[in-house]
Amino acid sequence: MTEAWKALSQCLPPGNANSDAWWQLTGRHLAAIVDAAGYPLEKQYEALLFHYHWTVPYMGRAPGPWLRSPADLPWKSLMALDGTPIEYSWKWNTKKPGSTPNVRYVVEPIGDDAGTELDPLNQRASRELLFRLKKVLPGMDNNWASHFLATLFDHDDAVFAREAARGGHLGTSVQLAVEFHDKATAIKSYFFPRKYGQAGLMPLEQWQTCVDELRMEIDADAGASAAVFATPARTAVDNFLATSLHGKHLTPISLAVDNVAPLQSRLKWYFHTTQTSFASVRHIMTLGGAIAPPEMDALLDQLASLVKVVNGLADDFPEDAEVPAGSELETSLDFGELSKALKGYLYYFDIAPGKAVPEIKLFVPTRYYGRDDLALGRALTQWMEANGRGSHCQRYLDMLESLAGHRRLDEGKGLQTYVSCLFKKGELDITTYLGAEAFHPGRLAPKGEPCLTKRSTLRRGDSY
Repeated sequence: MTEAWKALSQCLPPGNANSDAWWQLTGRHLAAIVDAAGYPLEKQYEALLFHYHWTVPYMGRAPGPWLRSPADLPWKSLMALDGTPIEYSWKWNTKKPGSTPNVRYVVEPIGDDAGTELDPLNQRASRELLFRLKKVLPGMDNNWASHFLATLFDHDDAVFAREAARGGHLGTSVQLAVEFHDKATAIKSYFFPRKYGQAGLMPLEQWQTCVDELRMEIDADAGASAAVFATPARTAVDNFLATSLHGKHLTPISLAVDNVAPLQSRLKWYFHTTQTSFASVRHIMTLGGAIAPPEMDALLDQLASLVKVVNGLADDFPEDAEVPAGSELETSLDFGELSKALKGYLYYFDIAPGKAVPEIKLFVPTRYYGRDDLALGRALTQWMEANGRGSHCQRYLDMLESLAGHRRLDEGKGLQTYVSCLFKKGELDITTYLGAEAFHPGRLAPKGEPCLTKRSTLRRGDSY
């Protein structure tokens, strides 16, 4: 237990059964993560209190003796393979002296009426939370989020309810991220489109139309016509998607914005590809050679070594070969059109104003590729140490152990779900994404019944 968790656990009032169960699990997780990242004690309190008051009440039904399988949930979140509606992330420190990791999490708010005729796409809780948070977070702005809520979805709930009654698949459509910066807490919105009769992922042309209608500034005259949203970064991405062989293999799946004034926001457009060779990574991360700063060759060499480490590949693994699966995915949930995106790589392109070319981030799904959580954690921290970024490696491994209270790290994978990377200020900006595994059998075994034996997989000083 961390100091902040001990103090808060003694004074916070109990909520309902679901909130209390989520707080006991995810509150402890968040406490361990922000403490391991070196957050000052006052920021740890801030993060935990925000989570307690603003996130936990919106997490829906919690696992426990009364609910042992996500299959029994009235609304099944697709945030994780096991239905857990939260994922944490640890943005690694850089080489700069004094640099520390940044922590955030993404959650799918779940309303009481999610999946019913009143709320077939489970959006009411997210809308309510965005509305309420705008009143308390300085600088929060929901204009771009409102635009995509209006344009990426059809809005006759009765039609969606009839589709669901006929066996149609309705799943996660909105997620919110909470990021704990040095100065203030920040919110981001993620959107997964849903149109009437949608049988697959939304076509690129429909995405482009929704982005076309985006406004940089909100005019006083709501009826005023606006120019097509165009930025140099967007033009570069559109051209790449239309002309590059690797670009033509990219399928749009999601979009995200910062909930700040449009001129300060990012606009992150997420794509999936089945291509996993480093040749394809090299081509996409440079936008087919359009992004070519002087340090690009060195950055690509570092990225190649990182990708091999994360995927458990030999140093001489061919650049043009596809990465073999590390394991099969285990899920009882129906991911619908998003099931294809569970394998392969993900990328996002930030096409917001202020950039001549987009920032591009690669996501490697470590729950599918690579090795168990212990092997991945050790390999990743070894890479960080070798590249001058080892200040928080032991703390990271100890934190992983604290998340894995239900199983040994070497007995499975999924606590580390993705490793991502973008090029920023001449360095690799690296983030590890962490799952809660709330519905893992090791967490849900009734008292007195056999469950997965848990003993530590690390000893102090035994990281490498």
